[in-house]
Amino acid sequence: MSNLLDSKSTIETDWLSSSSVYYDLSTSSVSKNIRDILPTGSDIRFHPEGLYNFSVFGQTPIQDIQILQPAECLQRDSCGRLWLKKLSDPVEKWFNYNLSEDEIFELIRERVQKWENNLSTDQEIVLPLSGGFDSRLLLWCLSDKSRVRAYTYGISGEQNKSTEVVYARYLAEYFGVQWEQIYLGDFHNYFLHWDTEFGLATHAHGMYHIEFYSKIRERIRGNQVLLSGIIGDVWAGSIPYQKLNTASDLSKLSYSHGLRVDPRHLKLPVLHDLRDHFWEVNKIRLGDHRFQVVTSMRFKLTLLTYLMRIPQMFGLQPWSPFLDIDIAMAMLNLPPERRANRKWQHEFFVKIGLDLENQNLKSSRSNNLNYQAMILNPLEPLDVSLLSGLFAKEYLLWINKHIVVTSFSKIRSRILEIRKIGSFLRLMSFKNNNIEAYFAYLCLKPIENCIKQVQT
Repeated sequence: MSNLLDSKSTIETDWLSSSSVYYDLSTSSVSKNIRDILPTGSDIRFHPEGLYNFSVFGQTPIQDIQILQPAECLQRDSCGRLWLKKLSDPVEKWFNYNLSEDEIFELIRERVQKWENNLSTDQEIVLPLSGGFDSRLLLWCLSDKSRVRAYTYGISGEQNKSTEVVYARYLAEYFGVQWEQIYLGDFHNYFLHWDTEFGLATHAHGMYHIEFYSKIRERIRGNQVLLSGIIGDVWAGSIPYQKLNTASDLSKLSYSHGLRVDPRHLKLPVLHDLRDHFWEVNKIRLGDHRFQVVTSMRFKLTLLTYLMRIPQMFGLQPWSPFLDIDIAMAMLNLPPERRANRKWQHEFFVKIGLDLENQNLKSSRSNNLNYQAMILNPLEPLDVSLLSGLFAKEYLLWINKHIVVTSFSKIRSRILEIRKIGSFLRLMSFKNNNIEAYFAYLCLKPIENCIKQVQT
């Protein structure tokens, strides 16, 4: 994999860098798997800002390993040396691309059906069906529903009562497609699989997808395809405008959903040079909500590549219309008042009779899937001695303590799941320490594994 480029090749990512490429200019190595180009020996150097931001601004947690960004390409010269070249940002060409709402829906349907028509006649279409707007729209777009194999997992305590499952079951019956619920909870058994595929390029937050697709693979045969609704929601209007005044405000675009290590406990001094440079170059454009959304996804997709790579691990070729720049920009260019809370899409589903939100479908909107996994498969503690050179020992010990689910924490979790009571307690800064520690653990475990790999 380190010879991803031969002497005459160039490589560049798409407009979002939705497929990560890692490179080390000091060794002229490049790969789609960061593990292939890690330094050898015990002398591993970490990049403070790469650790602090976890692979944002093109910098991985490893000192010399970077991530190819949008509007960049790598070239290898005749001597084998690797060079980075800046390109013009393709987004600039699409800022004035305007379509009506009806034209956007029709464009998405045409694009989906064009992809569908290019498939082999014996290929089935695997559709992860959450019942949300994106997968709902994709199912509506498909012309031959008989080819669809839809699968759904629930995230509430009783997974079969989860909103995702209830909505998906309704849609499957409405359209007459083959559908099955996949029960999850054992994804902690896939830490090794995750580390082999992703290393410390991203935190270990997508193992539930390994369990999901491994179970789907048991139910299908042959080389099949996957239709994904990846990040369709953000183009449609799920991310509000942010007022950004300084470089430190860029964290508002992180879209991390709480998955983080508390940076106060990082022992390495951080100068934030990469963040500050990014701000100086882009602060004018970041006043535009559309560019904020694009930037947020460029930050996030470094950590979301698993949504497309994991299906490939199981022989499913993924595709999504929402990674196409014309579709994304047409959605972003709709009037802000129509995009707010995805009003334009909601009205569309009302018009075509798929307004599930007002169908009085009883379901649970709670999300405690991670908590279920912590109970079913307890986590092994972090190696404090190995990580204490980077993070405060007291913090690591706190994480190890709170990734253990106790009788008291079970009661606390149930209380926080009660909608009105839980919302009030969270407003009063009543935290679920188990989940906060769990999210930090998922960030730190890949770093621990990386250190072990390099030292082996």
